[in-house]
Amino acid sequence: MARTEPITRLEVAACPTHRVDVKHYGPYEVGCACLNDERRAELAERLERARAEGNPLAEMAE
Repeated sequence: MARTEPITRLEVAACPTHRVDVKHYGPYEVGCACLNDERRAELAERLERARAEGNPLAEMAE
C-alpha cells in the first residue's frame, strides 16, 4: 500500500539509518523497507496510540 500520510518522528526513530531517504518509506503506509510486516503492524499500533495521546512523535518528521 502506498503512503498517504507524511513520515512521522516515530517512524524515523524506528529506522534512523534511512531518515533522509524518503523513497525508503514510500511503498509502505507505516514504516519502511527495513521493518518486516510484524514490526510495521506494531509500529502502526504505536503510531495510532501516539496520535490519540497527542504525542509529538506522531508529528511529521522534519
